[in-house]
Amino acid sequence: MLRPEAMTSSTLSGSKPLRVPAIILGCSYFLAIALLGPLLGSSADASTAFSEHFADDGNRARDLLGSLALLVAAASLVWTLVSARTATLTRSGTLRDLSMISGGITASTLVVAAGLLITVPLTTAIGDVTDDPGIDPGVQAGIAQAGTVLVLVAALCLAVATVLVARLGRESGAVPRWVSATAWATAATLVLGVSVGLLMPFAAWAIALGIAWKARPAA
Repeated sequence: MLRPEAMTSSTLSGSKPLRVPAIILGCSYFLAIALLGPLLGSSADASTAFSEHFADDGNRARDLLGSLALLVAAASLVWTLVSARTATLTRSGTLRDLSMISGGITASTLVVAAGLLITVPLTTAIGDVTDDPGIDPGVQAGIAQAGTVLVLVAALCLAVATVLVARLGRESGAVPRWVSATAWATAATLVLGVSVGLLMPFAAWAIALGIAWKARPAA
């Protein structure tokens, strides 16, 4: 016989299918961008800013943690979209497929970006242990700059995924109108993400999506 608390937990999980993945997505994305902010901002003057950035042990530690958080965000994005797809099985497959495709491209880009951004702090940490000179400063700047560009490219893909999943939720009656409306504003900030601050609103929107999304009762 099921205990009442177990039934309550199961009911809440079923009625809020995106609660856990979307909240993890928002928190991990916010943490990643916050930690990687100084590194992403160094691209303005790559000739000197990157070498000065990587010379600081604290900066390298933040880059390492931020890159790991970016990997978590990529995984939780896929989890969120898979949950949204599963929760809307009765809807037309086109929109569900497009949201998964855009999410998959975004997650893949975030993984590659994280791999590039984690390269310098990780190799430097290994070099400190093995007395290896590590990567040349000029190459470090090139790797970090490539990672920064991919983060911005991922933001463009994420803008598309944001609009698609919001539309999917709205058409299925899983989210209120304000979630769909704010998705467009969030996508606009991602597209205009020339500064780190403009990438942050997505984190809040993802958390709101997880809280607001409700599974429709079976007919």
